[in-house]
Parts: sequence; C-alpha cells; structure tokens
Amino acid sequence: MKTDRQVEYHGIVYNYGDKAAEDKAEEGEDATGGHGGGHEHEHGSRGKNRMNMALYPPRNYVPDVNSPQVKAWVAEIDWSKVPNIPVATGIDAESPHYPKCPPVEELDRTTCWWSCYGCTAPTDIITCPSANQWGLTYDDGPNAVTRDLTRILQEKKLTATFFVVGSRVLEFPDILREHVAQGHHIGMHTWSHSGLTTLTNHEIVAEIRWTEKAIRDVTGLTMKYVRPPFGDIDNRVREILHQMGYTIVIWTKGWDTNDWKLLMHEIPQREIIQNFKVALDSRAIVRSSNDKLAGPITLEHDVSNDTVLVSKTLIEMATAKGLQPMNLATCLGDMTPYQRGSKLGPGGAVEKINGGDSTGSYRGMTGMEEQDFNTPSQRGGKKGGTKGSSSPSSTSDAVAAFRRSAVYAAMGLASVASIMLTL
Repeated sequence: MKTDRQVEYHGIVYNYGDKAAEDKAEEGEDATGGHGGGHEHEHGSRGKNRMNMALYPPRNYVPDVNSPQVKAWVAEIDWSKVPNIPVATGIDAESPHYPKCPPVEELDRTTCWWSCYGCTAPTDIITCPSANQWGLTYDDGPNAVTRDLTRILQEKKLTATFFVVGSRVLEFPDILREHVAQGHHIGMHTWSHSGLTTLTNHEIVAEIRWTEKAIRDVTGLTMKYVRPPFGDIDNRVREILHQMGYTIVIWTKGWDTNDWKLLMHEIPQREIIQNFKVALDSRAIVRSSNDKLAGPITLEHDVSNDTVLVSKTLIEMATAKGLQPMNLATCLGDMTPYQRGSKLGPGGAVEKINGGDSTGSYRGMTGMEEQDFNTPSQRGGKKGGTKGSSSPSSTSDAVAAFRRSAVYAAMGLASVASIMLTL
C-alpha cells in the first residue's frame, strides 16, 4: 500500500523526491543547501504559499468518482463516442495501476495500446517537426530538486516542458508559478500517476480534471498537452482525453533516458549517458508519424539530484552535436499552448492566481469556480452526455442546458468542507 510520500513506477513503489531537500525547502533553503537570499520566490513552497488541501482529493490516490465535482465533470463527456475497451488489469495486487499486458497472441490491436505494442495514433505527438530540434520534457514534478534543474536551464537560457503531477502541485505551488514566470511550458501528468488504461472512464476524468483544477488554481492556466503516466494509453483513453481538450504527448522511440531507474539504483549514470550517445549518433532514423525526418522528444524526470545531474550532462552532449533543446510548444510552433491562457512566460498566468485557497463556491461546491466546468464561455460550448445516452449533438441547446442545470443543482447538496489545514 502506498503512503502519501510514495509513487509507483513501472510496478515499483518508491519514495518520491529527496526528503532532505524537501526538509530544507520547508525551512527556506534551496535544494543545494543555500538560503533563498531573501527573495520570496526562492523560499520553500510549503511555507508562505500553502495550498488548502481540504479542497482537493488525497494526494497520490485515484480521486473519488462519487464527489459532486467529478459527477459534474463526467456529465460533460459524450460517452457514446468512447470505445468500449475493457479496463486493463494491473501487474499484481501491490501495483494495480501499472498495466499488465496480455500474451501477444491475445492482444487486440484495434485498441492502439501503446504500453503493450507501441501503437501511436496519428494525433499523438512523438517528435518535433525539425530534425535539429529537441523537445526537452520532464515528468513527475514539481519536487524540491526541481529548482536545481530550472537553475541549470536558466544558466543555459533554455526552457522545457514540465508534465506535472497534481499531487505534487499541492506541495510545491511556488515552483509551478516559477515555471510560468521563467517561460517554461506546463503539461498534464495526472493526479496519482496511475496507468490510465487501468482506470475506469470516470476515474480518468477525475484524474485529469482535479489536476487541471490544481494547476489552474495556482497559475490561471488550463493545460492543453497531456503525457499519460508510463505512456499508457489506448483508444478509449484517447477519446476521453480528446473530449477534455487535450493533445497527447508520448516520446520518441529510443529517447527514453530511463533516468527514473537511478532512484532504484537499477542503472548507473554511465549507462544512461552511453545510451544517449547512441541515440545522438542515430538521429537520422528519428522519423515523424508520417515518416519525415524529425527531431526527438525525450523522457526525463525532475525527481532526484541524480536525475538533475544526468540531465545537465545530456544537454551538454546534445548541444555539442547541434541539437537545440526547447519546450514542446516552441518545437511544435504552438502559439496557444494552453486551453486557457495563451502565452508562455509571465504574461501567460493572467486569469487566476489564488493559491488554491478560494473561499467561494460554484453550484454549492466549495472552492469551485465557473471556469472549472465546461461552460460555453470557457471551452467553446462543448456539450456532454452520460454513458448510454444518445449523442448530445442531436439535442437542442435548451434541453442540454436544462439537463446540466438539473445535474449541478442535485449535486450542489453535497459540498466539500472548506478547512484550512496546517501541514
């Protein structure tokens, strides 16, 4: 059983981040032992700018699908369009959310399941368009060591895409704000880091929407790009993510650094460096989904001092070979890299910055706001439905609005308690 300080990777449960670094961060020191020099943005994220944990699900666990918020989000999906693909089983009882692949002869290849046979859909992002571009991405933060990484990136005048976990956002909101201010690009990496094919339809919605809300509460931005944990995705998950407005990002074959294994002492740093050298020397084989010469997108993690240090080495190796590291929005030429909030840099976080401590309520749900739901003014008037219903596109706007109002009114009877917790 995981604790609230553990995350599951590839079937192995480990303690996330660096405990000593987190303790220093809480005391107002940076992860390398120095003090913040009196600047507010360098103080530990658990100090002045704590999140109100009572407004969100428990960290590192799949959120409850019976909450009024999740029921409202579920009602926004047109379930008639979601393929009827079975929920995947986990590898064992201890790791129920790391998918277990069936025997090769039993695989249903119409599901386009990336985890079990590497299938990608034409809409999945796996490369950058230009051969000299490198999509620099980091998963699973923010953590106490993330500041060490962003300091390196600042020194090299680079920006990256950070696929953040909702549970970590609650702990380090200041670091997320710093990402935006420094011009980095933020992407979605779910709430509990569970394999999405192992979750029910409603659990997938809960994972995404709660993470989306936590990020929006901190930055004012609504994510547009999502990387499924472990790259675990099939056509059922794709359709749900697409309906929520998300573009799916995997990574380029052969460019997974496997740096997470450093946490488990399963791989030496020299092996990661050697494998990266092989990838660099084989750049000519990097191809887009339509078989054009392309640039790689890597998979790295900002979870420990070791992963940060090896990333610095990889950046220096790549730039020496003429590969240009950059965030995904830049490599893709996307001038609107968020569903809400269209800019990178300080100008991007303009809609809402409340530290997650909202004292209001929307439709009887404490801490919620209108922009947390699929209102016509927010997401273009996309209408949802319920599983087994006819397509909402054939329903009049008036009837659809009435149904949504009825759902919200009913669920407004059960609001979330607003209690400020002291950590």
